[in-house]
Amino acid sequence: MKWDFLKGCLIATVTATAAWFDSTSTFLMALMVGFLFNVLAGFRADAVHFKMVRLIPPKFMTNFNGNKFKDSLMELFLITSITYVLKGFIDLLSYEEKSAYVVQFLMAVAIYFYFRNGLRNLHKVYPKIKFITVIYFLVAFEFRKLVGNDVADAIDKAEKEDKLKEDL
Repeated sequence: MKWDFLKGCLIATVTATAAWFDSTSTFLMALMVGFLFNVLAGFRADAVHFKMVRLIPPKFMTNFNGNKFKDSLMELFLITSITYVLKGFIDLLSYEEKSAYVVQFLMAVAIYFYFRNGLRNLHKVYPKIKFITVIYFLVAFEFRKLVGNDVADAIDKAEKEDKLKEDL
């Protein structure tokens, strides 16, 4: 009897949560993909490796330090919590159809930072792969590094000349 009541409460809670997240679930999935990309690129940048020593019972040797991963999980939890608390406030103000826009915008910002950070980690690991370098510089809006010093110096010179003309 007690277990049936708990099971019913759990089913009701999960169903209500799924219905509430339904309008924004794809953004939550995209955030998880961005987080996973960032974590895997971070593992690669930190040269984390897992080596199985024996199969039964499984035992792994690793150089993995869980502090950065723990901090990343806490950051993900905070991003998700703040986003959905804001969604809840907007829903309480009877703007249900508008609350999805808040979640979409905040998740898009978080996904952008996860993607940019993951690309930065991959750029550090694979600096000779030009595709990763170009994509990272484009995503991070670092156009001057992308075009090189000569072009950047020419742009600076043109900007100084324009400024002098404006001052006259």
